[in-house]
Amino acid sequence: MYTRKLNEDIERFLGSYFRFEIVQSPQKGYVALGGQIAVLDGKDRFWGSFDVLILVNETEYPYTIPVVIEQSMVIDRDWNLHISKDGECCLDIPHKLQKLKRQGIVLEDFYQNVIYPFFANYHFKNATGAYANGEYRHDFDGIVQYYHEAFQLADFDHIIALLETALNGNKYEPNRTCRFCGGSKYKKCCRKIVYKLKSIEKSQLRLDLQLFKQYPPKGVLS
Repeated sequence: MYTRKLNEDIERFLGSYFRFEIVQSPQKGYVALGGQIAVLDGKDRFWGSFDVLILVNETEYPYTIPVVIEQSMVIDRDWNLHISKDGECCLDIPHKLQKLKRQGIVLEDFYQNVIYPFFANYHFKNATGAYANGEYRHDFDGIVQYYHEAFQLADFDHIIALLETALNGNKYEPNRTCRFCGGSKYKKCCRKIVYKLKSIEKSQLRLDLQLFKQYPPKGVLS
């Protein structure tokens, strides 16, 4: 049986979203919420709906990211549309989701801020030709995009040095000139990025480091 915290958050969620209910979970150790997401545009006009299944890890909650499966087959099973052949939705860049996981989520907030926008964005792109907050790229291009947008980093050698520092726990004199970019004092410069990188799972940082060393830069993202 799931924890008291999860039980309370599920009750609060179901009280707000009446089209959802607890259903039989296809995976052991997960509580499943099945229901329908109705998407409205900015003028409250109905754009469409999706039948979805939300799976929440019973023992890890709130330090987990729910699995969301689109069951109505509205979205073509195409990775370019951020959905797997089995209907599992790629809700955001893994780094951002890992940060949420580490902080701990509230189910209702996660639905409002991550799940609903994912499905609303599908209709927004169909209507306008582009995602509301821009497209996030796939594979290594998506990782490059993340470092560019989250930290304003484009130089691969700079990124590699910061990743190695975050992973190895290297410490540098905070009041000396930043050893990475030669800017102001280290504590006011790249140390802030190193601390932020430490909020990402080490397995992801190791993968990022491997990829940045493996692939030559293609140029600066804009």
